[in-house]
Amino acid sequence: MKNEAYNKKYYTEDLIEGAIDELQERFVGEEDEIDDIIAEIADNNIPIYTYDLLQYASNNFDLIQQNDLAGDNPDVIKIIQANMYDILTEELYGYVSKIQDNKKETGKE
Repeated sequence: MKNEAYNKKYYTEDLIEGAIDELQERFVGEEDEIDDIIAEIADNNIPIYTYDLLQYASNNFDLIQQNDLAGDNPDVIKIIQANMYDILTEELYGYVSKIQDNKKETGKE
């Protein structure tokens, strides 16, 4: 039996996919709460273990670029987390925008 942690891939696309799946389950047209829902989902999908964060960074070098969300004099872990949060929120807002555009195009607002 192989250890699943050994076979785990650390790509931001996987985080995004999981966050979008969660958004699909929770978003039912509550547009006034969408900011809170997206912030919560993005935050919940950022790994908490340093090992996992560093593995993601090793496969996604854009995660180690300085980010204003990380605050003043952040360590590398805070930078990775801030970049993950930025990526996830951007993708989630993009997903919501696509849903809204599709509703407008089909006249199902």
